[in-house]
Amino acid sequence: MEMLEAAVKEDASDPSHYFYYARELTFYKRWTEAREALTHYLGMNGASNQNERCYAMRLLGQTYDELHDQGAAEKWLLQAAGEAPNTREPWCNLAMLMYRQGRWHECYAYSRRALTITDRTLVYTCDPAVWGYWAHDLAAVAAWNLGLKDVAREQAKLAFDHAPDDERLKANLVFMESDDVCSTNTGASADPGRHAEEVLS
Repeated sequence: MEMLEAAVKEDASDPSHYFYYARELTFYKRWTEAREALTHYLGMNGASNQNERCYAMRLLGQTYDELHDQGAAEKWLLQAAGEAPNTREPWCNLAMLMYRQGRWHECYAYSRRALTITDRTLVYTCDPAVWGYWAHDLAAVAAWNLGLKDVAREQAKLAFDHAPDDERLKANLVFMESDDVCSTNTGASADPGRHAEEVLS
């Protein structure tokens, strides 16, 4: 951290220095400083790398969420999705934000949008988690709460297939596939996702 702070002070015009400095601030959970540094980076001449800009916007979304400003968090995550629409990360981040707010239509739409992306770009800003169960899990929970039970079961099975040792995913699948639930519980239920936040965040 000290080396990055020194690099920024030594050459404040280098966007790569500011990018790594701002990213490091989020690792240390210095959210107010991170917000300022990330915003500064995005406004710099030469800050033109699409993947880095998308990552910075995603981090701004996380930062604002940590600062309890979900409106600004959503704004920056939408900008991230616009910056690099063919990457899964911003769509999964948006779906997760919607999950936390119980906005099931948006959660479902964003998670399904993530799943349409099949070309995995191997760059350092890629988050391996988006290629695992994450989007399927969110799609399953959102679909269940929207009453799309068959879709929910399908997505829950796909999520479980990615991580068969995950007890929460297994419990979700069992819950959704149980005969009692299928025959008597026709309304939306948050039960399948009650532990999703701690696993998906």
